[in-house]
Amino acid sequence: MSEAAFYATVEARRTVRSFLPDPVPQDVLDRALDAARLAPSSSNLQPWEFVILRDPRVREAANAICLDQLPAKTAPLLIALISHRETWRRNRDEILRVFEARGGLRPSQVSYYRKLIPTIYTTGPFGLLGPLKRGLSRVLSLFRAVPSFGSRTDLRLVAHKSTALAAATFMLALRAEGYDSCPMEGFDPWRAKALLGLPRGAEVCMFLAVGKRGEHGVWWDRVLMPRDWAVREI
Repeated sequence: MSEAAFYATVEARRTVRSFLPDPVPQDVLDRALDAARLAPSSSNLQPWEFVILRDPRVREAANAICLDQLPAKTAPLLIALISHRETWRRNRDEILRVFEARGGLRPSQVSYYRKLIPTIYTTGPFGLLGPLKRGLSRVLSLFRAVPSFGSRTDLRLVAHKSTALAAATFMLALRAEGYDSCPMEGFDPWRAKALLGLPRGAEVCMFLAVGKRGEHGVWWDRVLMPRDWAVREI
């Protein structure tokens, strides 16, 4: 994609409120999902999962969980984007396995993933270590720059931020393919977790309605805040 084509894609992406019934081809969906997997994430731990809702009964329940919003009801495809807080061990081990298969582990990789990552992500029984680690981080920060060693709340925020990066990449990839999306944060999180059978440490970050925009799919002209509200230099 050329520079001009990229910026045109960014400009053309809109939050679409109603969709045509045309299905999303599987090859388009696969390319967009693979693009999303390339999104950056904290420590490359990729704490996301895209759950594609195909079963009509599940889809009907998900529409209700999304408060019967028009994008959910009209989109030919609905996806639940999940943030996982507890997959770090599995994903860490896979990273180390791949590194080793590529020619051996460097000492820096072993130190980072075998020592630092567990220090940050381990919160102990009932999360009791989290506040202690957070307090220790704050004290050390008085003397030198340190990362937060992570309470459950901290790790939840990290997972959601990384998942949102994957969502943004996915939506831009869809737009490059000529398809549209609507990220929905208005939904019942408790019913969503029950419907999808999510484990401890997992929650829905957002639902994504996907398809081709209808004739009146974009409701309003885009409004941007002044640039100096969003950008500053110090």
